[in-house]
Amino acid sequence: MQRLLARTGLCYATGEQAAEAWRAEPDRILGCVSFGDRPARRPAHAFPQVDVDMPVVGAGSFHEIWLSPEPVIVDRSGSMTSARNSQVLFGTLEIAANAEVDYDAQIYEEYGPIFDHIDALGYPNLLRAWHYLPDIHGEQRAMERYKRFSLGRHEAFVSRGRAISRDAPAASAVGKRSGGTVIAFLAALRPGTPIENPRQVSAYSYPAQYGPRGPTFSRALFATWNGRPQLYVSGTASIFGHLSRHEGDAGAQADETILNLRTVLGEASPLLEFEGAEMLFKVYLRDPAYRSLVEARLREAFGPAPRIVCLQADICRRELLLEIELVVASAG
Repeated sequence: MQRLLARTGLCYATGEQAAEAWRAEPDRILGCVSFGDRPARRPAHAFPQVDVDMPVVGAGSFHEIWLSPEPVIVDRSGSMTSARNSQVLFGTLEIAANAEVDYDAQIYEEYGPIFDHIDALGYPNLLRAWHYLPDIHGEQRAMERYKRFSLGRHEAFVSRGRAISRDAPAASAVGKRSGGTVIAFLAALRPGTPIENPRQVSAYSYPAQYGPRGPTFSRALFATWNGRPQLYVSGTASIFGHLSRHEGDAGAQADETILNLRTVLGEASPLLEFEGAEMLFKVYLRDPAYRSLVEARLREAFGPAPRIVCLQADICRRELLLEIELVVASAG
């Protein structure tokens, strides 16, 4: 536990480690996102904390904890909670399900205030965003909910004066089992550096077959805070150009995904020293049976040291069987 609290940035924690962190130094926690089994008891701390109804493959629960090197200040705005230190802000937002409103309109109305919030507090640069969507493949008036989500998010970016090609953060969007939409985000005083993948069309430039607006994210984003260079790699899948590849073949999709990850890391190599860096992988699997295969391929590609957590989730495209996101933090 002392090792966990000695670190800053993102930490992957067991339920026991998370409970101890909540007790030991709650004023240093920027936020916590929990997956799998809900804790029987959770202290009513002020920092952002949210549960995502998504099974953890091979474990009961898993917690992403963002730790600060200094005490944090907590702010609230409507259903949004954030915590900030002198460099970064972490926030969470839960959007209640409402079948009476088009999903794109609901996302637009709820996403825009994220920018209002971070602008007002002086952290206008969105570095990373996570989106957990219920019924991601469901349809509403002949349009898939994921496409409606992409439309609403894009319009929120534009309405708040963001330039998509410059201000799009690293991001992911996957399906959760129940409840409302959950969004977590990391913002900063200073902008990061967006990174694209030369093997892929930029997501925000996808053709119209993927919806009225392309997904608003960069393939990765490089940033430094607390003197620690960090790379946030977006949810990455078996896509070449803009087309999904290897439908029905989990092994081939894993290999294609890893090739995309390697390519992004290569693009980022002038900015970040990977020797001795910490690598945290989060793997979303449509079927938990793919866990051993995907973990084995990741170990072959990146060695035994990286931490890998697998979650069962629906991927944004029906034909995709898995998606992998990654955080790389230098030794500092």
